[in-house]
Amino acid sequence: MIWGEKMKYNEKLFVDFLENLIKFNQKSSELIEKASAEIERRNIDEKNEWNDTKKISNQQAETYSIKVKTIETDFQRKMSQISLEDIKNKAESFKRLQKCNEILSIIRSAESGITNPNIYKLDENNTVPQLNISVDDLIDGKIDFYDRAYQLNEVLRKGRKREAFNISREFYAICRSAENILNEEIITLRSLIIQNREALQKTYTNEIDRLNQVTYKEWEFEQEVLKNTVDKYVKQKEKSNIKSKDVRTNCIDTRQRNLEEINKKFCKQFPPQEFLEEYIKLYSAEPLFENYKCCKEMPQKVHIATLEYDIFNLKLNDYTKEFLKKFYYFMYKGNKLCIPYTTAFDREFNYLFRFSGEERTRVVKSANELGMRLFMLLPPGKLNFTFIDPVKLGESFAMFNRLVNVDDRTSEVINGKIWSTPADIEQKLVVMTDHISNVTQRCLQGKYNNIYEYNSIAEQNAEAYQVLMLMDFPAGLTDRSLKLLEQIAASGPKCGVFTIIYRNESQYKKISERSYPLIENIETNFQTFNFNENCTQILCSKEKVKDKFLLWNSLALPDTVQMDKIISTLKNGIKNADKVVVGIDKVSKAESTDTTKDGIRIPIGIHGAKEVQYLTLGAGGSHHALIAGVAGSGKSSLLHTIILGALKQYMPDELRIYLVDFKRGVEFKIYADYELPAFKVIAIESEREFGYNILLALEREQKIRANLFKKNHVDRIEEYRDGEKKLPRILVIMDEFHELFSNANDEFAKKSAMLMERIVRQGRAFGIHLILASQSYSNITGVDKAVFDQMAVRIVLKCSKSDANLLLDNGSAEIDQISIDDPGRAVYNSEAGNREYNSHFRVAYIEPGKHRKMLQEISDKTISFAKGEPTRILLSNIEDNKYSIFNQFKNYESNNCPVSGRLYIGEPLSVTNNMNIDLVRSDNSNLLMLGSDTEKARNMFTFALLSLCINYRVRHGRIPESPFIYLLNCKPLDDSDFKDIPKVIAKELLPEYIRYIHCGDESSAQQVLSELHENIKGAVSVDDTDKYFFVFGYQRAEELKSEIKLSQGDDIDSLFNLMKNGSNKPQLSPKELFHLIVKAGAKQGVHVILWQDSYKALEQDDNNIMSYFNLKVAFDMSPEEFSRSVGENDISLLSENNAIYYNKARDNQKFRPYQAPDEEWLKGISMKLH
Repeated sequence: MIWGEKMKYNEKLFVDFLENLIKFNQKSSELIEKASAEIERRNIDEKNEWNDTKKISNQQAETYSIKVKTIETDFQRKMSQISLEDIKNKAESFKRLQKCNEILSIIRSAESGITNPNIYKLDENNTVPQLNISVDDLIDGKIDFYDRAYQLNEVLRKGRKREAFNISREFYAICRSAENILNEEIITLRSLIIQNREALQKTYTNEIDRLNQVTYKEWEFEQEVLKNTVDKYVKQKEKSNIKSKDVRTNCIDTRQRNLEEINKKFCKQFPPQEFLEEYIKLYSAEPLFENYKCCKEMPQKVHIATLEYDIFNLKLNDYTKEFLKKFYYFMYKGNKLCIPYTTAFDREFNYLFRFSGEERTRVVKSANELGMRLFMLLPPGKLNFTFIDPVKLGESFAMFNRLVNVDDRTSEVINGKIWSTPADIEQKLVVMTDHISNVTQRCLQGKYNNIYEYNSIAEQNAEAYQVLMLMDFPAGLTDRSLKLLEQIAASGPKCGVFTIIYRNESQYKKISERSYPLIENIETNFQTFNFNENCTQILCSKEKVKDKFLLWNSLALPDTVQMDKIISTLKNGIKNADKVVVGIDKVSKAESTDTTKDGIRIPIGIHGAKEVQYLTLGAGGSHHALIAGVAGSGKSSLLHTIILGALKQYMPDELRIYLVDFKRGVEFKIYADYELPAFKVIAIESEREFGYNILLALEREQKIRANLFKKNHVDRIEEYRDGEKKLPRILVIMDEFHELFSNANDEFAKKSAMLMERIVRQGRAFGIHLILASQSYSNITGVDKAVFDQMAVRIVLKCSKSDANLLLDNGSAEIDQISIDDPGRAVYNSEAGNREYNSHFRVAYIEPGKHRKMLQEISDKTISFAKGEPTRILLSNIEDNKYSIFNQFKNYESNNCPVSGRLYIGEPLSVTNNMNIDLVRSDNSNLLMLGSDTEKARNMFTFALLSLCINYRVRHGRIPESPFIYLLNCKPLDDSDFKDIPKVIAKELLPEYIRYIHCGDESSAQQVLSELHENIKGAVSVDDTDKYFFVFGYQRAEELKSEIKLSQGDDIDSLFNLMKNGSNKPQLSPKELFHLIVKAGAKQGVHVILWQDSYKALEQDDNNIMSYFNLKVAFDMSPEEFSRSVGENDISLLSENNAIYYNKARDNQKFRPYQAPDEEWLKGISMKLH
């Protein structure tokens, strides 16, 4: 087996390696033995040749040795004779000499035995008297030194000092005299002994010279013989060495070549470098226990155990051992070979472990180690386990519960919990088989051999792997469960579903024997391992090497402290795992067409590995679409993808888009930030009535197109466009469309349902296509199910089971496979929910930055189409509409503001933006606002003030010389959390435009009334600028209701300087002045904008004044007040956010007042006005 890129450390590789190693060892032994035998034979031959030469040499040496020994023997005998004669002549002298030495020793011994040496030695310095003693007397023993010493000791012992002194002196004299005599005798004897020394030496020398002469002659002779022998030996040795060297060299070279050949063959079959690189790669990918971090990339294979084999019994030779040390040192450890055991995600990843029930805890520990290791080696979210523990009811795998929170996506990694009851187990196995079926049809599609091939191409759309781990098999499994498990074991690995079984033999014996064949068939799909009797070792059961099993060694988990940290890291990793995202660039190059003649075809995502999923409308039976998805499912992202795809692919003359979003939020506001002529309408946080008006507009468009088709004798848009005539299709997108039908019993919902039914039924012919999106369909009661039945395209993201069953023909099982934490995954069906046509796909996601860039490119590309009617934009916050007058006035010319008194206080709920609140110089051109909502009134006042300021700035190009707007605030806001915006504008931001009058400031109020009254009469010279008097909270405006008349006698002239003629004629009261201004001011360019919180109160207190307001805004009042104030009798369609604009010259218009503006935005507007 030659290993390449797909090399994998596993049982098969290890067995193959060991078997080939045995052959290698056998072959190397044979080669080494053969070479050694040849060299040994040559060594024997060489030894024999040497022995022949050596034998001759030994013989010659032996002869020479015998001769030398004979000469040496004669010499020794001669020398011995000379010595014996000399010794014989001097024997008496030696004897006498020895006797003298003995006597000297006796003297010293006797003296040493004296018990009191101090007394004895008193006379040692005195002269010793000479005694008459001869040497012969001494030698013959006539003087007894020991006796004399004894006598002295006795006297000393008895204490006779005088006697002791005399004896001591005498004894001392004898000893000294004897020593002198003896020493003289010894000198005499020694002289006598050495007298013949020179004669004896000469005799020796003569004998030695004679011996040397004889020996040298013999040596010379033998030397000649030896030289001849050596010459012969050298020649023989050289010849023998050359021959031996040739033999050895040839044998060694041949052996080396043969060994290198088997080395090369083995290394080619098991490349050491590849083995090492794979080894390093695996161990470098090992998780660090101390500082564990979640994996980021999906491995092709994972290291889950080690395989071990004891090679002692293989009896490897030294060469093989050295070979292992050199090339496979990372595997060779003592008498064992070890490799990391890896598994790829293929059909080999089905494992069966058999054990008896005795030491179950060790089996459970091993299972937990394997499971946790897999979690640690794969990226979070890419591996899900289903644990089955019928005997211990979840205890066996309890540690994995620590990875799970019940309220988030972490629960998916163990499929909710650990399953233990037969019913739960069976149900989970059903889900698993459904998953396999789904992957087979949705992913593999007969195109890919297995899930790994699919995943390697699918990238972000890759499927997570599923592992089914069963403890105490076959406990807890019904007959149906066993049959399901058989299907999973056979088909699962191909689809990314892998099974790990721990078979308990004691549980196996408890089941019916009729299940044995089925279990046996199941186990044929597994790699089998056996625990030994006490469960301390795991044996690979299928493969043996030399009748010995391989050992599987589990990889131990870290210690408790480390494990706690790792589980915490894994849990966070799973919880925060990157969502699977398919970028919009993955579909940007999909097949497309730039014409809608034959329909709309927009790429919206990826199905399978890299197949583009299209949304097709206007072809076959696919004309309208329903989209369902709960919050967080990716529904909004899908709509963005559809919209952007449509904008990018089709020019505005091919496709017009209506975008209506009924929910609160700014999800689709981004499209209002760009000039995109393809949009007919962009409505964010739309009102029900606006949606209804959209349907009315669409029905009108259908009638227009019907007449057009009739004139051209065609029935369908495709036929009309065959003649090269342009007519764009219309794509209507309504998000949370159910708001239209939130109250099924009101007339509004009924009318909307009728309109929608006609558009869905007839629109297909006229090129009008609806996409309706909602979080839920189950509770929509205002629309007939027949309407949905005509909408063939269904796109279902994660949703409720009831919605899935409604839209996908009992398709809840399909949607169950989608996680709420996996947004963007959906099912596409173009056959009205027929489940045979379900296609799982993943929505293409648009990054925010890229989204804006693409919209700008589309805007630049299509801007030339923006010459006609502008896009109708409906936003809840006017500051978000960048094309409104408030955001664009700096770019306006004076002709952009044709009416100086035009007020922009809200968005009309009609499709056409034709609500003009114009204060012009005509009778009763004043505005009365009636309604109980103070905040709404304050917001309308805010934008009315801003409108007038902007109109002035655009028309005159400068700020006014003096304020032309007067604001009497009778109901100021006193709240620390909220600001009184009109007050802020008048006093702080735009005092050059607006004069602010405090509530209760009667003097200022009366001054303004008088000034405005004089302007009306023409008594004061004024320019052509109209004046505007705002009264906020007329119900509290006592300053304007006083009936006290003023005169100059009241000394008021000193305050206001209004009456310069000096007359004391009575003047008008504030009430009369105000009524005159309201009645006659508009025609003279003085307009009143007034808010009163109650129609009834105004009617009772000041009924006459209402007749002078041709313009009215009514809101938040009773039906009766609406009827009496603005003539609106049906307010059932009016929401709490709406108001009614009344103009005597035209029909009532419903609109949505602008919400309070952002403070920073307001400051920016004010700066532009300066």
